[in-house]
Amino acid sequence: MTHLRPLQANHESISLADIPGLPEIEVHFTACRTGPEVNLVDIIDLSKKIIDRWTFPAVKAPRAVEMLERHIDVDKLPPGINDHEIYCNDHLMRSHVAHLSRNGKLFINVSDNYNGFCVYIIDISSGEAHIFPEDYDTRLMCYTSTGSFSPDNKHWMFLRWPFMDAINIKKGNSESTECEVGWIDTESLQSEIQYSLRSGDENHQITCSPSGRYAVFAPFKWDLNVPYPPVTLAENPEGYRMSNEGGIITYGLVTVDLQLKKHWKTDISVPVLGHFEFDPVDPDVFYTSAHNICPAPGGLMLEGPSAIFKLKIQDGRTVIVGKYSEEDLFRIRQHAVFRYENRTVIAATNFPNYLELINADDMTLWRRIELFKAPTIDLSHTGNAICPVYSESCFMINPSTDGKYIVLGNSECFSVYDVENNKVLDLKIPLYMPERYSDVGHTRSIGE
Repeated sequence: MTHLRPLQANHESISLADIPGLPEIEVHFTACRTGPEVNLVDIIDLSKKIIDRWTFPAVKAPRAVEMLERHIDVDKLPPGINDHEIYCNDHLMRSHVAHLSRNGKLFINVSDNYNGFCVYIIDISSGEAHIFPEDYDTRLMCYTSTGSFSPDNKHWMFLRWPFMDAINIKKGNSESTECEVGWIDTESLQSEIQYSLRSGDENHQITCSPSGRYAVFAPFKWDLNVPYPPVTLAENPEGYRMSNEGGIITYGLVTVDLQLKKHWKTDISVPVLGHFEFDPVDPDVFYTSAHNICPAPGGLMLEGPSAIFKLKIQDGRTVIVGKYSEEDLFRIRQHAVFRYENRTVIAATNFPNYLELINADDMTLWRRIELFKAPTIDLSHTGNAICPVYSESCFMINPSTDGKYIVLGNSECFSVYDVENNKVLDLKIPLYMPERYSDVGHTRSIGE
C-alpha cells in the first residue's frame, strides 16, 4: 500500500468575466507560480472564464541539503547559486509543472531545470492534499520535472532515480543510474513500478504514448566539451568562442516498450533535449525540442539554433522522420501540437519575440508571428550569445480544443492569438500574481 504524507492546501477562485473582448475559448490548462515559502497552481478555464488557485507550502528536504554540502562543492552548483540550502529549497523543491487529471487530481512536479525529490498531489474536489512518497526526505529519489497521464487518465506516469547516483554522475564517478518508470493510480493513489533501466540523470520529462504502450524521455543535460571560463562573456569572449567550438555533448532519447519490457536509444544531433508531444492523429509519432542552451556565469547562453525533431516508433526502434530548424530559431521553451482545419500544427516559442507555427506533415514553417519588437540575436562574434530577457517573451503555449485560438503566456499576462484571422487579439488577461511571486515551469492542458 502506498503511504502519503498529508499536505495543507487552500483554494480560491478568481473571475475573468469582466475582461473586455475575451472570446469564448475552449481551453483549460494549469500554470505554476512560486513565492516565499509557498507554491501556487492556477487552473485557468477560459470556457468558464475563471482561475481556480491552489496554494500550498514548499516543503523542504534537509537530508538532501546535507548530502549536497557533503558531496558537492559550492563552485560546482549551477551558475549564480552559491548556497546549498538555497539551491535545494528554492530550485529543487519548487513547483514546476502541474498535471490535472480528468477526474480532478493535480499531480505537481517540483524543480526548475534540475530535479526535485517528491510530487505534490491535490484532489480539487475534496481539497485533500498529499506528498508522494511519504519518505521522500529519507529515501531521496530524484523525479522528472514533468510527467504525463496514460491515455485513459487512470494513471499518472513518473520517472525517478537515486539522488546519490545523480551526485556520483556529477562528480564523474559514474555514467548512469538505475531509473524506475512508475505510475500512480489517479483514483486510489496507489503507486507501482512498471520498468527499471540504467540511464543518465537529469531527465526532464517522461511522456506516455497515446496507445499506452510506450514511454519516451531524455537526459536534459548541457555538458560542454570545453567548459566556459569562470567569468562573463564580455570579460573573456575568446574563452566562450572556444567553448562554442567544442560544443555541447549530445545525449539520445530513450523509448521504453512497457508491453515487451525493453527499451532502446535514439541519437539526436542537436543537444539539450526536452518536451515530448505526441501527434494527435498518428499515436506512434511524437515531436521533441532540442534547446541548444547552457547556463553560464552571465546568464543562459544560446549555443546555436534550436530544432524540433519528428520521430516515429516502429518495429522496436524510434527513427527521425523530420526536422525543423532555422538559423534564427532559438531556445524553444515550450511547444504544443494541435489540429486546425485538417492540419497538424506545432506551435513553438522562438526567443525572444516570435511564435512559430510549423506544418507537422512536412516540418516546414507555416507562420511566424512577431509578438513584439526586439533586436536580432547575433552569434557572429563568438558563435554564442546571452539569451535576452524580456518580460514580453512568450513562455507558455496553450491551443484551444478546436485549434482556433492559442493562449500565450509571459511574465506579465496571458494574451490570445487568433489562428483563423492570423492576429494577436487586443486584450490582456492578468495573471493576478501576488507580490514577490513569479511564474515557473510550463503549462499543461487538462488530461496531459
